[in-house]
Order: sequence, then C-alpha cells, then structure tokens
Amino acid sequence: MNGAFRRVAAGLTNVQIALAALRINTTRSFLTTLGVMIGVLAVILAVAVGNGARVSVMKSINALGSNMAIVVPQPDRRGGQRTGERGRLTERDARAVARLVPGVRAVAPQLRSAARITVSGGRADSTAIGISPDYSRVTGVEVEAGRFIIDADLRAAAQVAVLGPSVATRLFGEFSPIGQRIRINRVPFKVVGLLEGKGSTFGTDNDDLVLVPLSTARQRLPPAGAATQGPDDLQVLFVGMDDDADLGESKRNIAQVLRDRNKVGRNEINPFSISTTEEFVEQSNTITSVLQGVLVAIASISLLVGGIGIMNIMLVSVTERTREIGLRMALGARRRDIRNQFLVEAAVLCVVGGAIGLALALGVAPLFERIADFPVPIGWDTALGAILFSALIGLAFGTYPAIRASRLSPIEALRSE
Repeated sequence: MNGAFRRVAAGLTNVQIALAALRINTTRSFLTTLGVMIGVLAVILAVAVGNGARVSVMKSINALGSNMAIVVPQPDRRGGQRTGERGRLTERDARAVARLVPGVRAVAPQLRSAARITVSGGRADSTAIGISPDYSRVTGVEVEAGRFIIDADLRAAAQVAVLGPSVATRLFGEFSPIGQRIRINRVPFKVVGLLEGKGSTFGTDNDDLVLVPLSTARQRLPPAGAATQGPDDLQVLFVGMDDDADLGESKRNIAQVLRDRNKVGRNEINPFSISTTEEFVEQSNTITSVLQGVLVAIASISLLVGGIGIMNIMLVSVTERTREIGLRMALGARRRDIRNQFLVEAAVLCVVGGAIGLALALGVAPLFERIADFPVPIGWDTALGAILFSALIGLAFGTYPAIRASRLSPIEALRSE
C-alpha cells in the first residue's frame, strides 16, 4: 500500500515538474505541440466525418423505406428506342410480384416526371411521382395534414395532390396548402394533403416532391420517353417486405418472377436492376468505412510528425538539463526516476496538445456541419480516445530521450557546462 502511494506521489511530482517546464518555455512548448494539435484535430474530424456520413446515408435509406426491394427496368435500347418487349416493367408485373413472392407486404409502382408547379403569384420546380395508396405502407411516409392518396383517387384518375413540405413552403409560405388549387405542368390539381418532413441528406432534399395518383400521372403527367412505353409500363417498383423476410432470398424470388414473365433464359442477362435496402446499408457502410480509414490514415501523418517533434525537443531538453540530471542522480535519484520524469514530460506535452486539438475540433465541427450539410458528431468516446492517444504518442516518442537521459553518467553529467 505504501509502495503504491509512493508511486502515485512520484507521478504527481513528475507531472508538476513537467508543467513547470511548460511554463518556463511557453513558446517552445506551444510550437512543439503544434503537430500534435493539428494531428488530433484532423483525426477527430476524420472520425466524426465518417460517422456523420454513415448517419446521413442511413437517414437517406430510411427516407426511401426500410426492408424493401427496388426494381428498375433496364430494357435494350437502340437510338433511344426500346428494341424489344423484354425488360418492360408493368402494373401486371407488380401484381404478379405481390401475389407470387413470399413475404411481400405491399408493392408501390411509380411513374416520375419533372414538374413545374404554379399558383397565383408563386412557382416551384419539383418532381411529380405517380403512386398507389400502398406507397405509404412501403416507404413509411406520413401525412401531417389532410389525407393521403386513396383507392378512389386511383380509380377515378382524380386530379389531387399531396405536397412535400419544401414544395408547400415555396408555394404557400406559412399558410396551409390543404384545399388550394395548383397547376402541375399546366394541369389543374387540388391539394388534399401535406407530408411530414424527412429533412435532407448530402444536400438532397427528401421533402421536395409532389405525389399524385398513378392513373392521373399516366394520363396527365406522362414522364419523359412516354412515347416508347406501353399503357401500363412503370419506371420504378418499390416492394415492401415483411420484417422477418430474408431480403436476399426475396430479391432472388422477385428476379425469378420477372424473368419468367419476360421469358428471360437462364444464361441471359436479367433486364431488371433489383436492389435492396440491406445492400444499400452494406455498401454505404463499406464506402464510409474505407473513406474514414483513408482520412484517419492521412490525418495520422500529422500525429507522426508531431511525435517526431516531441522526440526532437525532448532530446534537446536532455542536453540542456544534463547538469540537473547529474545533480538529481548524485542526490539519490535512480535511473528509472530520471526515465519516468522525461516520459511524463513528453506525455504531458502531447496531452496538452491533444486537449487543444480537441477544443479546436469541437469549435470547427458546427461550422463543418453547416458547410457539408450533414452531422459531424464528436462523442465522448472520441474525445477521451483523442486524449489517451495523445498520451500514448508522448510515451512512444519520449521513450528514446528518456532512456538516453537515464543512462547518463552522474560524474560526466555534473562536469558538463
């Protein structure tokens, strides 16, 4: 117990000596720790940017919907025209997928087109999406005011619209859009609903859209290239799966149903692109992890340079304090006491630099968030890790100077000028 107490007391004494040395050579100490400051700042921001990118990608995927497969037709084309019937995605295909693929919760066929929306005194350019009522079940969108598209709208090809919050704000400001009359590509519509906001990710506004019945979009808002499409062709099909469904198996089943309906042979290329939210998550995690690793590796170079600076200045300090080292040895200090003193000084230098780098990162992160338009979270684990890593840098690069100091001959040290 007494031995442990003595070691703690000796450690505190070494910290006090190190802080005193910092105060004596403030400018030199600041310049010495500059590399560590920059390195810690860069590493913390690299980790935070990687975490923020991962959060933003997940937010973007969740904005589409969870546990879902996305089917996009990729027919053979020549000169901008379809060269055959294969690769068409139709409403009949959507019904077949809902009927034949196990675990399908709902399907959401879509037609998309660029939309110029006008009201008296206002205009907004957005995207019009023709949908069925099951779109909300698949994507999880909710209505903040009014109502959603219903089956009666689909059967009657009603000219009704549900606005995203961004479009509603641009057209009506703070006033409620419910019941208002608008024109989409010069076609009159009545606003019956307002969606809840989902925010933006990587600068993409998830609320910049207007939803209309699929039948209305087909008749009144034909998408680009509609001349080459059949009467029930689709551009995109969202397939919502049950929570316990295996998305990989579901993807294979969807592909098989579509291949059978389009008479695609076993060795022929599938004319449909099918992706799942599970694949999006895996791909995004891989990309962000690689990006984060590269950023941290680049930022670590600054820490390496900072560590070399610490070692250099500690070697200078050993030379300057040779007589002090000899005097302490003459008074009974052991070699390990000298070694520990210089190790602690190197660690304190790096911890101070790391703390300043952490403070700079906390100050820069909000500015970075505004510029990059995605979160840059700095958690307590990252902050604590930065401080501990700074201390390890000090110990690693301070080891050689500390050993060199401890191996000085007391007699030779006392003779030095």
